Amino acid sequence: MNQNSCAKYIILVFILGMMLPLKLFAQKGPHTFDLSNKVTSDVERLFEQSNLDSIKKTLDIYQLLITEKSKVEDQHWLNIQYTHYFRLEGMLDSAEYYGKKAYTIAEDSYNLQLLAESNIHLARIYLGQNKLVSALNLLKVALKIVSEYDDVVKKGSILIDIGEINMQFKKYVTAYNNFDQLKKLKDKKNSHQINYLKSLALLNKGKIHVELQEYNELRKIIQTIDREGFVTPENDFEGYIQLLLLKGELAIALKDMKLAKKILLHAVKEANKKEILYAKLNAYTDLGNYYQKENSYEKAYEAYEKAYIISKQIKHLEREYIISIKLAHTLKYINKDQSIYFYNKSLVLSDSLFNREKLEAVVDMQTFYEVETQKNENVKLEELEFSQTLKLQQRTQVLYFAVAILFLLLIFIYVTFLTQKKTKKLNNQLSLSNNQLEITKIEMESMNKELIAKNDILRDTLAHSKEQGKQLNYQNNKINSSIKSAHLIQKSILTSSQRIEKAFPENFIFNQPKDIISGDFYWFVEIEGWKIYACVDCTGHGVPGALMSMMGNSLLYEIVRGRKIVEPSKILEELNNLVVHNLQQEDNDNNDGMDMSVIAIKENDLFFAGAKNPIYVVRDQKLTKLKGTRKTIGGQLNNVYEQYHWRLQPNDMVYLTTDGYQDQFGGAKAKKFMVGQLRQLFEEIASYPTDKQKKILSGTINDWMHEGKWEQVDDMLILGIRF
Repeated sequence: MNQNSCAKYIILVFILGMMLPLKLFAQKGPHTFDLSNKVTSDVERLFEQSNLDSIKKTLDIYQLLITEKSKVEDQHWLNIQYTHYFRLEGMLDSAEYYGKKAYTIAEDSYNLQLLAESNIHLARIYLGQNKLVSALNLLKVALKIVSEYDDVVKKGSILIDIGEINMQFKKYVTAYNNFDQLKKLKDKKNSHQINYLKSLALLNKGKIHVELQEYNELRKIIQTIDREGFVTPENDFEGYIQLLLLKGELAIALKDMKLAKKILLHAVKEANKKEILYAKLNAYTDLGNYYQKENSYEKAYEAYEKAYIISKQIKHLEREYIISIKLAHTLKYINKDQSIYFYNKSLVLSDSLFNREKLEAVVDMQTFYEVETQKNENVKLEELEFSQTLKLQQRTQVLYFAVAILFLLLIFIYVTFLTQKKTKKLNNQLSLSNNQLEITKIEMESMNKELIAKNDILRDTLAHSKEQGKQLNYQNNKINSSIKSAHLIQKSILTSSQRIEKAFPENFIFNQPKDIISGDFYWFVEIEGWKIYACVDCTGHGVPGALMSMMGNSLLYEIVRGRKIVEPSKILEELNNLVVHNLQQEDNDNNDGMDMSVIAIKENDLFFAGAKNPIYVVRDQKLTKLKGTRKTIGGQLNNVYEQYHWRLQPNDMVYLTTDGYQDQFGGAKAKKFMVGQLRQLFEEIASYPTDKQKKILSGTINDWMHEGKWEQVDDMLILGIRF
């Protein structure tokens, strides 16, 4: 062994010695590592705490130690732990890979107890993948095995899983009986695991009471869980989140919406403390249900959107289908186009679920036949070996001449046994096929009823929507007519482009409102040799912004023409005080106002002051920013605004802008355009003719929105002047 290998070996031993209480290397060699009880209990404790990062690191270390030469039990244990870990992470394909690997190890070793455990974990994965029939078949086989070995903990775990499948089949009475059977389970040696399973059964009973709207019974279940005190973040993190969601359902049923909101927000906060995707999925879905009942559609959409992302992440088609329907219903009140998108999405998912279930039904039957056949063959082989050994001992006590007779008799029995076995196998396969066909028939009938009901609902909805559409069109036409009139009025108060072109022969005005009427406006006046130009962004857009712009336009005329104030800083200070007085902001909580930049030009001198907004000057392709004061117009009296002076030179390009352009979302990554990118664009286009600059600004931002498929989020206004 060279020095580098020796050093790596020593470091590995040191790390393992610090992290894990293991007896690692025995004298027999590096492949004799055996798991201790403390190791398995430590890993189980990490799973109870849902500490997924520590679990992954620990299992990766054990993977270095447990090889194909290790005990079968240790190899099987490691693959089962990986299965459990990836299931909690929502990586069901990886979980299925390790689950099948553990199943193969158990099958090759003819160890029925390990086979039962493999079936349990594979079934849980299939539950997550909505392969209910496959999961149920595996669990039935596992239940027979553990019942023979009287393994109380595994029996309770299987009953929980079977109950959850029956819940998904809406067989609530059968599921309730499955969970009730856990009351009888007792095991002093494993009391901790039994208590955990009983609490899980109570939580599932609570879900059934929610489905059946039996809220008095739900209250009793919650009181029992709280009294026993086993469901805590430390003992059972997923169970703790589910308990909070049940309490939220109860609060909603009791019409205590404040308490329900408090509980559900707490559940979401707790669920986000750990990367348990199913806990997050359930928490966000229930929070979305609450906001939808409260008609808070924006907040409901936010919660459902997060749940939808998680359902796609864990590839749970049924949950993705359910949440798509909820999103479609919620978005009816926010964004009709998105509502239609999710409605169509739910139809596609519904078809996918139907086709996948038909395919899985065939695969499930084949899988069950193979598993059942292998199990029967293993059991019969063991029985045959025992019988032959016993008869061999008996034959030693009898006379030699009986050997031949007994041998012939054994051959006869064996032939008869094989014949009966084949007959029994054919009967079992026929019975199983009939049962499976009956289940498929029931599911088909249920789905047909559901489709008929959906068609009826859709027909009624379309009729109602058509009637509402007529009313909305009438109202919309009236509103549009009023808004168009307001647009003409607002347009009439803006300074004419001819006056601005006379003052600044080389200029452009890029004005792209979000709606028909705008909260952004420009203002210009010439007085006593001064050219005063303002770029204004009022609070809001549409009608509220337009009203503010009308007031701002009027007040600017009063300040400049009426009071003869031409200094930009003084104009802003006077305008601020007038807005505060006019909106009575000294006596109310109104904080509406405007952000703006004002320039005053006389000969080659430019004076500037800004309320939050700057201006940009490009000289020789180099951009200079003149900052505005970090105070808006309105809100409080006596604001003071800083004033700057700039000595103009020929070909200087000056830009005044509101924040709508730089804050627009778009692009391939759906991000804001950002001020840095806008400043770079100014530097690139400053040497072009002003009319071409306007076209480039318009084309750039509209292409940006189109690429990200975003609507315009705010009014946009940019003024450009070349001197």
